[in-house]
Amino acid sequence: MFTTLGFDGVSIRALEVAADVQRGAVSYHFEDKATLWKAAVEHILQNYSKHLGPLEAVLSDLDEESRLRVVITAFVRFSAETPELNRLIIQEGRHDTWRLHYLINTFIRDRFGWLQDSLELLNDPHAYYMAIGAATLVFDVEHECRELFGVEPKSDEFIKEHAERVADFVIYMRKKELEVSTD
Repeated sequence: MFTTLGFDGVSIRALEVAADVQRGAVSYHFEDKATLWKAAVEHILQNYSKHLGPLEAVLSDLDEESRLRVVITAFVRFSAETPELNRLIIQEGRHDTWRLHYLINTFIRDRFGWLQDSLELLNDPHAYYMAIGAATLVFDVEHECRELFGVEPKSDEFIKEHAERVADFVIYMRKKELEVSTD
């Protein structure tokens, strides 16, 4: 609900009704709505760590293009399985709130830090948002994709092809960036 309605658009009671739990159950387990929101974010980030965390150890053995392909494939798969994170970032990224700062500091900077070091993807806002958008949007609008193209965006075949195409795009952008910087 936080990913679709936003923090301010969700009440504790609405959460209890949606979760089909007794009135007061959320307040019993969580100090306040902010604490529940943080717990929901941490739950999503555990899935992220499961997908991308193990990659850090093997990336140093790969060339740059292979590193990009491995990370992008893992990120696309994560995005297909957990589109809620991107939806949450979009919700919170529209306003300067404590929640946006929480996401930046606990996810984007901390968990993407090693990506910046190994891939330099966070150095350019254009490349960053183009790559993230290309990797995630189709899973945010999966129903539209099914209706428009008659494909299942969460199928393994689609995810693999999507990851390959996003990787091709990012690699192309990196090559163009390098050409411009050497000219």
